[in-house]
This record gives sequence, C-alpha cells and structure tokens, in this order.
Amino acid sequence: MYVVMGANGKTGGAVARILLDQERPVRVVLRPGRSGEEWESLGAEVAHADVRDVEALTGAFTGARAVYVLNPPDYAGDDMLASARAVAGAYATAIEAAGTRTVALSSIGAQHAQGTGNIVTTHILEQALAPVGARFVRAGNFMTNWLPSLPALRDGVLPSFFAPLDRPIPHVAVPDIAATVVRELQRSDSRTVELAAAADYSPNDVAAAYAHALGRPVTAQVVERGQWHQAHADMGLPPAAIGNWLEMWEGFNTGHILFESAPERGRTTMEDFAKAAIARTEMAQ
Repeated sequence: MYVVMGANGKTGGAVARILLDQERPVRVVLRPGRSGEEWESLGAEVAHADVRDVEALTGAFTGARAVYVLNPPDYAGDDMLASARAVAGAYATAIEAAGTRTVALSSIGAQHAQGTGNIVTTHILEQALAPVGARFVRAGNFMTNWLPSLPALRDGVLPSFFAPLDRPIPHVAVPDIAATVVRELQRSDSRTVELAAAADYSPNDVAAAYAHALGRPVTAQVVERGQWHQAHADMGLPPAAIGNWLEMWEGFNTGHILFESAPERGRTTMEDFAKAAIARTEMAQ
C-alpha cells in the first residue's frame, strides 16, 4: 500500500494517478470533510486526516509500504514557519509510530535555514523528517508558477520577479516530479534527489516559449523592486505572507537559492509545457 498526502493538489494527484495506473494499491489522505468519491472510483482507498492530527495521520500511514508527504506554505496563517514546524512535527511522529518509509517533496534551496522566504518551510520539513529516514525530492521552480501570468502573456508581456532577465533558473514540471517521487517510493534507502527540467530557463527563455506557443511576440519585463510589495498585495496575499515572498525572490536574484549539486534532469521542456498550457486554456474557452 502506498499512501499519498495532498492527492487533490498538483503533485499528490499526479503521484496517486501514476501508482494507480501501475495497478499498485493506493490510499489517498484527504482533509476532513472532503469527498473521496472520485478517488474511490479510480480504485484508491480514502482516508481523512488533518495535517496536524498525529493520531489520524498515524492511522492513515499504518500498513503503508511508503508514504508521500508535502508541507505547502500556510499563506493564510499569521506565522507560516510556526505552521510548518507543527505540520512537520506531526508527520515525523506519525511516520515513526506507523513504521513506514517516506518520500517528501522539498525545494531548491532547502539546505538553507534562512534567507529563502517560503522555501524555509521545506528546510523545516527536511530537518524534522531526516531523523526518521525520509527521502527528499528537491524541486526547482514549478513551471506552473508562470500560469497566473497567462492574461499578460496574451497581451505580449511576461512580468518577472526574477532578475536579470537573461539568467537561467532551474525549473521543473509536475509530471517529472511525480515520476521521480514514484520511483523513490519504491526504493529502500534514504537520499536527496535534486530535480530540474530538461534545461534551465531564464525569464527571456520563458517568454520565447510562450511566444512560440501563442504565435505572437512576448517580452519579459522585470517587476521593479519598489513595486513588489504592492504587486503581491494585489495578488490577494495576506500581509503576513508577503515578506516571505519578497525574501524568496531576493534569494533567487542574489544567487542564494541554488541546488547543492548538479540536479537530475526531467524530460519536460518549457516549450512543451507552454504549448500544452495554451492548448488547455483554448479548449476551456
């Protein structure tokens, strides 16, 4: 039995579907009150647990060959790091009690205890789960993080907090993360895999990929530092979360947020991702 947290999210859902396609037994863990009918129709067991509920997590993890966990930043909370510590601690206690192996989603830059903003939550997760033998998949910047910019892209502009515009940044696509997690779930050792896309991409490269997919010019433009706070407020982020975002962008732009070694490479290119993203939005219209 493989247990998957976050099955209604991007990576958790992709991991669960790959395992089900491989005809492996899967138990998805959903938040209390969330319907599991769709997952049951696909052949998965469904459990419910809050990510801070040690007893419920232990029950959901018991009997598993391996568990996939993640700790998304609590953007709505007053203290994102305190929330991350609580969740990571609950995971660690439940994993040890259930006696299961674990693969956790982490991030580029997770080796740092500070100066990485939101990414500090993955450092906290690694520190909590390393003693119980977890394996970690440190992912580059998600390609999906550019999707909120689609309206601007259609107008020919790609706003970027990354600067300079010609510096490549490690990216990664969800299918490559999911495939790597599934592989790691079937291993018995403890290790860290740093994972990036087929190549690294600068904002200029991302703009070019979407220009090709859209069939029209797209130009990357830097969002000036003085505009960052208001830009994030306009996105609907609560004031307590904005500072973490700004610190993260600074960490990327100063070169603080990097992989520790040469990453493993996935198969997805930015060009393929952009083409598929545009095709999906056009079908939905």
